[in-house]
Amino acid sequence: MKRSLPSFGDDALRLRLIEESDLHETLSWRNRDEARVWFKTSTPLTYEQHSNWFHNHYQPKDTDYLFVVEAEGSLVGQASVYAIDWQTRSAEVGRFLADPDHAGRGYISRACGVLLSICWEVLDLEYVFLEVIETNDRAIRLYLKHGFQEEQRYEGLIRMGVRKNLAGIE
Repeated sequence: MKRSLPSFGDDALRLRLIEESDLHETLSWRNRDEARVWFKTSTPLTYEQHSNWFHNHYQPKDTDYLFVVEAEGSLVGQASVYAIDWQTRSAEVGRFLADPDHAGRGYISRACGVLLSICWEVLDLEYVFLEVIETNDRAIRLYLKHGFQEEQRYEGLIRMGVRKNLAGIE
């Protein structure tokens, strides 16, 4: 069963767990042509598919946490930590997505930093990784800024990882 987590951040930007009432908005971001090209599964999703994922795959798992990013009194994006392996204290991060009306303001970069703090300080993880399409230069620059290092390339993807002790957290 998924543990309850409080919201994280500061007065300017907060991450909180996604709720059912957020599904329409986050789905509209994900289904935009400009966003879908960066997902491994790039076909548009229906609301029914999104809702089914939320209720039957996301909510029951204690290994998957999707956060919405709030700033300026609005939802401005999302970020996630998932596939958590509690024994090895590792997980994948991703599903970074910006609301197009708030894109380009640094919210996703700041959310990435907050998400890493959650991984290290709240979830007590030691290592996180992500996969990024190798032509997504903007995302790669963001991940490098947050301490991720390239580990492997395959099938048009780059796997990048960061360890807690290398992120300046002991």
